[in-house]
Amino acid sequence: MFRKLLMWLVKNIFVLLLVTFIFSAVAFDVPGMIKGIFKDIFQYASPDAQKDVVGKLTLACSSLDGRDISGLQQMTGPVSIDFSRIGSFCKDYNTGKINDREFFFDVVGSAIPDRIEAPKAGILDKYNSVMDFLNKNKIYYIVILLALLALLYLLAGNLNAFVAILSGISLSMGILILIPYAAIIAYEKFVGFDTTPILSSVLQGSFSFDPKAIASVVLLMILRTYTSFIVALGAVFLGAGIAGKVYIRRLNKNPKSEARADKKSEKESKEEKPKKEKPKEKRTKEEEEEAYKHRDRSTKEILDELEDIHKKKLNKKEE
Repeated sequence: MFRKLLMWLVKNIFVLLLVTFIFSAVAFDVPGMIKGIFKDIFQYASPDAQKDVVGKLTLACSSLDGRDISGLQQMTGPVSIDFSRIGSFCKDYNTGKINDREFFFDVVGSAIPDRIEAPKAGILDKYNSVMDFLNKNKIYYIVILLALLALLYLLAGNLNAFVAILSGISLSMGILILIPYAAIIAYEKFVGFDTTPILSSVLQGSFSFDPKAIASVVLLMILRTYTSFIVALGAVFLGAGIAGKVYIRRLNKNPKSEARADKKSEKESKEEKPKKEKPKEKRTKEEEEEAYKHRDRSTKEILDELEDIHKKKLNKKEE
């Protein structure tokens, strides 16, 4: 019981660390993810909302014309707005170098800092510090994962049981990676993302609590963590897990089939044995009778010879 519990615990820790290791490169680039989300918010909003936001931004650009904004910055809460960069984006948009989406993304993205510190709150702060340490020292990830694999092998006891555990882990990894991705793609196809309320409230300093818009943003954030490499890796894990399960099932079936084949051969040999022995017994009896005949003849001949010898002796005595 304790062994099974320990195996379950080690296996789940291994899966958790492996998933974290795979997604760590994307998940911990918080500023890049936020900028990407604003790009998605603009893309999945209605055309009218897009035109309205771009119109407000171009209006702000016109207010900057003729002003010396080199090095001009303004702090709005924790966000620093660099007006010189915004002015260059306005010029690029007016000259047609960038489109509406790129213009919105560049202006809003310029207000997002390159580094965002995670909130310090007890256990979350400790978790973030551990994950940050592991992400900066990837070798520790590999050493811990290899140590957990070695422990699983010792707990399994033999190679077949270890292969069964690995196939289960691989299948779980494939499901954990691909199922959310497939669900989000299905949501996009059958329901669709709509970020119009959120885009409309971006420049107003408010936030829309429209359920569908919030769901769209959350799903787009999760979708941002997926790359083509991660999706391909999930497919490899899923395929390896299914192949391992099939192999283990066949391996478990083979001893039974062999035992059945042995029983069948034993049964057939038992049934065929009396049939084969009968003619053997007949031949043995015939051979024995023939042997007895030859034995009788030889005995008679011996007796005749003895009688002749006896007569000869008697004749010699009489002489």
